[in-house]
Amino acid sequence: MAEGYAVITDPYGGVQESSTFNCCHCQYLVHVHLGSGTQRGYCFLCDAPTCGKPRCNDNCAPFMKRIEAQENRYRLHKAIERGCDNS
Repeated sequence: MAEGYAVITDPYGGVQESSTFNCCHCQYLVHVHLGSGTQRGYCFLCDAPTCGKPRCNDNCAPFMKRIEAQENRYRLHKAIERGCDNS
């Protein structure tokens, strides 16, 4: 499940190491600590883990699909502006 690896150092020389993954819906970086008891989710439509937040577990809204929707709204807005300027 883990896709990445993090090493965090504090100012006093302490080091924490953990595996990580990004939520497939919000891109939140999750540090995996085995045995912590933290519940995460899994989206079977995306076939990827989620961060466990209710908004990410309740519906499938892949991050890239949301970005594409924002880009499409922007393009539509610009096209409407160009159409209004021609009159």
